[in-house]
Amino acid sequence: MTRRPAPALLALLLAVGLSACASAPKVALPVEARLHPGQKMALPDGARIIYVDTVNDSRCPPDVQCVHAGDADVRLRFQKTDAVLDVVLKASAQGQPRAIGSWRVTLLGLAPGARPAATLRVDEGR
Repeated sequence: MTRRPAPALLALLLAVGLSACASAPKVALPVEARLHPGQKMALPDGARIIYVDTVNDSRCPPDVQCVHAGDADVRLRFQKTDAVLDVVLKASAQGQPRAIGSWRVTLLGLAPGARPAATLRVDEGR
């Protein structure tokens, strides 16, 4: 003999499943995340940032004393349903917000290494 779930349980499971499909998660600004190359950050209105990679990294390695501090280019891709924008943030401009569309993007930190993690913050543009 096979047991069937109670009708009330089926109704509850159906309601939960439908409510999960009906509403996409809302993203509120500011958003801050530590990303590795290839990772994405969700933004409002279904937009997202992809941390592509870091190139031209001439920064001084940790525990080494350098005459020149160097710099690095953090490559990002902004995607919305109707647009794609490639952007480069300089490691030397760390902590300085940059206007990109309706947002301000700030590189808060860039870890050392060959494929460094980047910490980004996105605020509403003003």
